[in-house]
Amino acid sequence: MNVPATIGRTIYWVALVAILAFLIVPAVLVVVLSFSNDAGIAFPPATWGVNNYRTLIGMPSWGDAAMLSLGLATAAAVISTIVAVPGAFALDRTRLSRFSALPFLGILPLLVPQAAYAVGLYLVMAKIGLLGSFWGLAAAHVAVCFPFVFVIARSGLARLNPDLELVAMTLGATRLQAWGGITLRLLVPAMLSGVLFAFLTSFDEAVFSSFLSGPGLVTLPKAIFDSVRLGVDPVITAIATTLMVFTAILMGLASILRRKDTSS
Repeated sequence: MNVPATIGRTIYWVALVAILAFLIVPAVLVVVLSFSNDAGIAFPPATWGVNNYRTLIGMPSWGDAAMLSLGLATAAAVISTIVAVPGAFALDRTRLSRFSALPFLGILPLLVPQAAYAVGLYLVMAKIGLLGSFWGLAAAHVAVCFPFVFVIARSGLARLNPDLELVAMTLGATRLQAWGGITLRLLVPAMLSGVLFAFLTSFDEAVFSSFLSGPGLVTLPKAIFDSVRLGVDPVITAIATTLMVFTAILMGLASILRRKDTSS
């Protein structure tokens, strides 16, 4: 019996279980507490029910914040796709592919600390009059959503054979027709996957919302943060559970789209 190997496997499994418990147990506790009818947050709940969900449905402020976040996430995802997909085409299907440093610029917003980026955007948007506006906040969200669409689109393009475009062009199609009729159609699963990731990134974004939004522009993450800062409301558990389910559904869709893209 190899004692060191046994000890190593034991340490590995103990560490794995501890990490998984650290990641999963808080989420499970939030789901359980969302079905508590207690006036405060305490585990285990003394009474059970769906009062938190009834309260959530009956509070228009949470609905307004959710609708604003949905609108911002949709705008950011669409704009990011419109910019990122042609950029991916340019870097993979034109002479720009010779410049190896250009793809780095596409992921640069992910490398800059968000708080520092938000301070810079605050100064810029204050100068041009976009501070506290919907489109100013949407533009900020695009900065952090764009890299996800860009990277996924380039990954999808890398799996597509450029010879398909050459065959189409030998049959009389122009380069743009070959891109639109063949490559872009095959790239749709990757594009939709990137859109979902961008949507989730924008929907959960809280730093830019805290720096750049005004009193009438409160997103759902900012509303949650403000609520926790001012006092722990049990309704937060229902909101968190709803967000987890919503995120899990979208991540599942993104995973299905990625598998389709890989299989194609």
